Amino acid sequence: MKNNKNILLEKDTPLTNKEKKLFAYFGENAKIRPPFRILNPQNIHIGDRTSIREGAFIHSYIDLSDLMNYIAPKYRTDFMREDYLYDSKIFIGNEIQIGRFVLMSSTRSITLENNVLFSERVFVGDNNHTFSHLHVPIIQQPNKKGEPIVIGTGSWIGIGAVILSGTKLGKNCAVGANSVVQGEFPSYAVIATEKAKMLYRRFET
Repeated sequence: MKNNKNILLEKDTPLTNKEKKLFAYFGENAKIRPPFRILNPQNIHIGDRTSIREGAFIHSYIDLSDLMNYIAPKYRTDFMREDYLYDSKIFIGNEIQIGRFVLMSSTRSITLENNVLFSERVFVGDNNHTFSHLHVPIIQQPNKKGEPIVIGTGSWIGIGAVILSGTKLGKNCAVGANSVVQGEFPSYAVIATEKAKMLYRRFET
């Protein structure tokens, strides 16, 4: 486990050249439009000619052990500091377009291969809150160390989609609006929920 400290970039102005150097890699002609919230850019790769629109929250977790300070003392020893430490990576490839209000949350690994297209309000998370303790608020419990996510080259993720831990999409997949996706899917797969249908009429007129 690397002994890195958390670095937070939360701004409503563009990244400076100095701030771009904090990233594992920040590509040529890449841009992240403000406002944004980037946690631990040192673990985040942004590819060449990639564009991330306004409202992005991109979180690569390293150390959430401060949460232990809020746990009631009688329960604090039920957790170990190591439960709150992570070695996560987010790799965003070349020539990617990401719409507004994306949320990426990683305790393990998220990879977007080249030429991926995200619509707006997409969530990608390889982890989730744990809730195993009966008495400790969920917000104070550690995040689960998730399984890697890979979104294949040329794939398109529709508006409001949710990509969960362990998902692997082949190349040129299409994910429909508001779909919740988990599992492995081959190249050229079209993945979507069924369209809404009428359940019943409240009144007959």
